[in-house]
Amino acid sequence: MKIKVNEKITNKLLDRLEVHFEVESDNETPKRVEVKSKLAAMINYDENLVIIKGIHQDTGARKSTGIAHAYKSVDNLKKVEPEHLIKRNTPEAPKEEG
Repeated sequence: MKIKVNEKITNKLLDRLEVHFEVESDNETPKRVEVKSKLAAMINYDENLVIIKGIHQDTGARKSTGIAHAYKSVDNLKKVEPEHLIKRNTPEAPKEEG
């Protein structure tokens, strides 16, 4: 999986970095958590402070485009982002059998 950052926009009003990116993968649309960890490393932000708004792939294409928001603090993230996006960007806990 290759990630290319197309644009970085600093939003001073919401105190966040808005990142437009492309992901090129060999198979299916990459998982949100995988993209989030690689993108956070690329832009030097904590993985817990990055929210992937969406990843979109055209039918049959190997490239996906997406938008991410990176925050400087957890408080700002929770004030601005909707709860369902925060939940979607949190890795699932392993299920216990028994």
